[in-house]
Amino acid sequence: MASAALEALRELVAALPRLVAERLALGARKALERGGDLAYLYHEASKLGPGYLGAELPYPERDEYWLTHGGPCTALPEPLKTSGLDALEAIRLRRSRRSYSREPLSLTELATVLYHAVGVTGTAWWGGPKRAYPSAGALQPVEAYVAAGRVEALKPGLYHYHPGRHCLELIRRGDPRRLLSRIALHQEHVEEAPAVIILTAVYPRTAWKYGLRAYRYIHWDAGFAGENIYIAAEALGLATVAVGAFYDDELCKLLEASCDEEIPMLLFPLGRRAPRE
Repeated sequence: MASAALEALRELVAALPRLVAERLALGARKALERGGDLAYLYHEASKLGPGYLGAELPYPERDEYWLTHGGPCTALPEPLKTSGLDALEAIRLRRSRRSYSREPLSLTELATVLYHAVGVTGTAWWGGPKRAYPSAGALQPVEAYVAAGRVEALKPGLYHYHPGRHCLELIRRGDPRRLLSRIALHQEHVEEAPAVIILTAVYPRTAWKYGLRAYRYIHWDAGFAGENIYIAAEALGLATVAVGAFYDDELCKLLEASCDEEIPMLLFPLGRRAPRE
């Protein structure tokens, strides 16, 4: 069995472009030197250098900037544009907060955080949307979902944020936070927060242009959007924390997403701060 798998791997590498195969071989050596750290395989293959810009990937160019799930869409209130807290102060005060009040989150608070994380903030010269987060090639792969439990004027359920319409598309009714907490390795604050924002990245949306470099770029994009969540929450006096530990396949199943194309990135429990905060 092992020899058959090794032979299949050799055939796969032989079919790759020569420069990519050479990069993978170098990455494999470095991985072995570091006790089997397989990140070096991708790290070497995706490095740029004179004469090597990475390999093209067979993804078609796409012109959509967000997914549409087709469910009924709950209109969100206009997001707040000011909070009274200076941007530099919000950055300085930002903290990871895992304790939440039992008070519900207001729909305006949720709408404000979503808008300032991934919302449409303008129109670019080519006609496409400008977004609240910077994005490699302006390809905007990040999607946002909301697991809502205690949000005023919003029934418990799993929703997808549609940035073009500034509304929440219903995916499934019923409070998903307990299941989401289990998927997140039973982290209690995931279930205790009134709502959880889930960020994913649609990999082919970036990969058609940037090839092997794209996997790096979508993580950067998600990080930019995630920091926006932190800053918006701080400006509103809310609590949040980035959660990166979860069972990928189970989370994709909950979101009704393909883990091969739409990759889960981060969870952000969101709510009013507990009194001790």
